Amino acid sequence: MNVERMAIIGAGTMGTGIAQVAGQAGIAVTVIDTVEAALDQSCRALRRSLKTAVEKEKLTQQEADRVRELVGCSTEWHAVEEADWVIEAVFEDMAIKRKVLTRAGKLAPDHAIISSNTSTLQIGALADATGRPTRFIGMHFFNPPPAMKLVEIVPTERTGKTIVEEAVALAERMGKQPAVAPDIPGFFVNRGFGALLSAAIDIWLHGAEPKDIDTAMELGLSHRMGPLATADLIGLDICLALLDSLHEQTGHARFEVAPEFRAMVEGGKLGRKSGEGFYVYNEE
Repeated sequence: MNVERMAIIGAGTMGTGIAQVAGQAGIAVTVIDTVEAALDQSCRALRRSLKTAVEKEKLTQQEADRVRELVGCSTEWHAVEEADWVIEAVFEDMAIKRKVLTRAGKLAPDHAIISSNTSTLQIGALADATGRPTRFIGMHFFNPPPAMKLVEIVPTERTGKTIVEEAVALAERMGKQPAVAPDIPGFFVNRGFGALLSAAIDIWLHGAEPKDIDTAMELGLSHRMGPLATADLIGLDICLALLDSLHEQTGHARFEVAPEFRAMVEGGKLGRKSGEGFYVYNEE
């Protein structure tokens, strides 16, 4: 299928970033959100990202201008009615996602494929909400989408084989490296990172310094960044939500959140964005 028009529901960081890479691939995109302020912020973020890409010579000015022409924003859902591909990229909440997907499934044309950018929730648990489970698939982009190469493609048992092929082709067209993952909570990356982070927190609670833990992982496993520094970069509140989601869905003890880590987050230590997490930032 030749994807010419895309609707992305959710004007947050992920929705905006996915819209940029789709625009760079020559696809006309409409970012949809019910909150006008979120759309305004999305437009500003897109302009900043494109400006940086031009300054770093990753895009020409002409290419950046073309992306701005292709990407639009709306509080209305009319674009879903004309879309070849719909991507849901709203808050990581099962009830909210199902509500959005139900509406998208009713509005999208019969030929359209609907996908979710969920990072931890099982795709099969979302599929029925669309009313077209055979034409529904997970497409998990990573933050920030313009820079991160991986896209996890997550079919369910009911996803049509051709739909998987279409999703892989779309990811490649958008300049990404697709990897087809099983429909399990957390898929490849977040499931693996959740287990690694939980282990690193356990080691930290046994008295090891965060820097020593990260250095050991970096040098011993050839990781570019240790798990605790990565968690600070992502945001410890997001990491807490990830671990809680994985534990709730799987029941595995390895994802159980240590009370000390939960207390850190509840105390406002969120990592880089708050100035302190496992490390202290913005020191004079």
